[in-house]
Parts: sequence; C-alpha cells; structure tokens
Amino acid sequence: MSEVSKLKIVAYKDTTSSKRIGEFVMQLNPIDISVVRSVDPPKDSSNSDGSPASSQTETFRPAKYTFKFTLDNTGAISLSLPNKSGVAESVKMLEELTVVPNNETHQNPYVYLYWGNTFQDSYFGQVTALKYDYNFFSISGTPLRAAITLTITEVNATIDRTFQSPDITKMPLIKDKDNIVKLSLDSYDDKKYYIRIAEVNNLASIRDLKKGSSVFLPPIEK
Repeated sequence: MSEVSKLKIVAYKDTTSSKRIGEFVMQLNPIDISVVRSVDPPKDSSNSDGSPASSQTETFRPAKYTFKFTLDNTGAISLSLPNKSGVAESVKMLEELTVVPNNETHQNPYVYLYWGNTFQDSYFGQVTALKYDYNFFSISGTPLRAAITLTITEVNATIDRTFQSPDITKMPLIKDKDNIVKLSLDSYDDKKYYIRIAEVNNLASIRDLKKGSSVFLPPIEK
C-alpha cells in the first residue's frame, strides 16, 4: 500500500527558490480546494514613443487558492502535528512561515505548494488571508483542535519547470535510499557538490533526508 502524500507549504524569502525558510506539512489534507482566477481582458500595449502597439499584451492572471484543514491533538487522530508541541505551536509555526514579514525584505514570505500534481502548473504565491478557529480545549484551556482557512494568491514570478539543467533550481521529492551524494551526482553529474546541498538545506548528515520531503538544489557554477 502506497504512503499517503501530504500537502506541503514550502516558504521562501524570494521567488528564486534560493533562500528557503522552512516547510509546513499538513497533519490532515484538505477535503477541497477552491481556485479563483481573474479573467480581466488583456491590456493595450504601447510602443516606446507612446503610439498604440499592433497587438495586445497578455496580463498576468493570478490564481487564488483557498482551502481549509484541521489540526487535531485530541487523541482521535494518530498522525503527527506539524509542530509536535501542540496545536497552538503548529498555528504559530504556520504564521511564521507564511504571514510574518521577513526582516530583510519586509515582505511576507513567498510560498509554493506541493501535493501530487495538484499544483504543478502553479506559481509562487503569498498568503493573503489566514483564519483559524480553536474549537476544542483541554480542561486547562490548551487548544486541542483548530480549523484553519488559508488563502494563497499567486505572484508574477516565472518558474522554469523543465528542471533539466544544473544551472536551474530544482526541488525534487525524496525517495527511498536517496542521499545527498546521490542527488549531487544525479543533478550536477558530480558528487562533490553534496556539501553545498547539505549547507543550503541545513542537513546534519548525508542521510538526513525524509522520504516525501523536498530538497532544494541550487544552481551551481562549475
């Protein structure tokens, strides 16, 4: 029986995928995902002298993804929370990864969604709405369950999805028996870059990889 894939939110400082902040892996996958895409007509373009151009320029039409999911620490579910310390701590983790502005850029983090092929044609986005309702508590007042609604709106950033060249950012999913030496050899045709892979992903050892997680493979100048 195949392992259940979990929806994952990976946060970055920018849309080049070179500065990864962290990831939030769902305890329970959302039941449904709402997608709204703007349908504004193309804008008229103009030449450098101000005269109308002969054709219209396509505008970027961002998709807005909204989905709900639950965090549960009542004991009814055996699956681990994103932050094993508890529901409130998992909510704080989500906030820090998605809506707390970066100290350097003063912007909310950029996020990319991973879940099978659901988001394979999507772009980087930013969280534009985050709502959570605590709806079950312990006798001491600790939240034991939360219903979360998240809205992510795409940003106009080009992503090359071919991922065939060592000078293009890659974010593969980890499979059985993968290690960073093998990833270095497969991606860069040379195993010597495994130290760089470990550094950018904050890995403690060459086997510090979890099946189903994604790893950032940066462009490397040879």
